Amino acid sequence: MKRWIGRSIMAIGLLHTVFGLITFRHTLTVLLREGMINTVNGQPEREMAFWFICCGLFMLVFGALIDYCESKGVRLPLVVGWGLLTISIIGVTLMPVSGFWLFFVPSIGAVIRKDV
Repeated sequence: MKRWIGRSIMAIGLLHTVFGLITFRHTLTVLLREGMINTVNGQPEREMAFWFICCGLFMLVFGALIDYCESKGVRLPLVVGWGLLTISIIGVTLMPVSGFWLFFVPSIGAVIRKDV
C-alpha cells in the first residue's frame, strides 16, 4: 500500500501553517512583543491568525496519524474519508477561493481506497 493520504494531508497542513505565518507575520510580531499571554481574545485579526495557524498544525498531526495507519497497513475507517470529503464540500461551498479544494484528493482517496 502506498502511503500518500496522510502525507498529502501533512503537506496541506504545512502549506497552511507557512501561509499563515507569512500572512499574519505582523499580527504575530505584535503578539510576541506583548508577551503572548492573554493577547488574542476579543480581537478578530488575532483570533483569525491563531485559528488559521492552529488548523494547519492540527492538519499536520492528523496527517501524521493517517500516515502511521497507512505505514502499518491499517484500513482507515470510512468515516474519516467521508468526514474529510464533507468538510471539503462545505469549505468549498462557503469559501470557493480557498485551500479547501486541496482536500478533495486525500478525502476521495480515503473513501475509495481498497488495497488494505
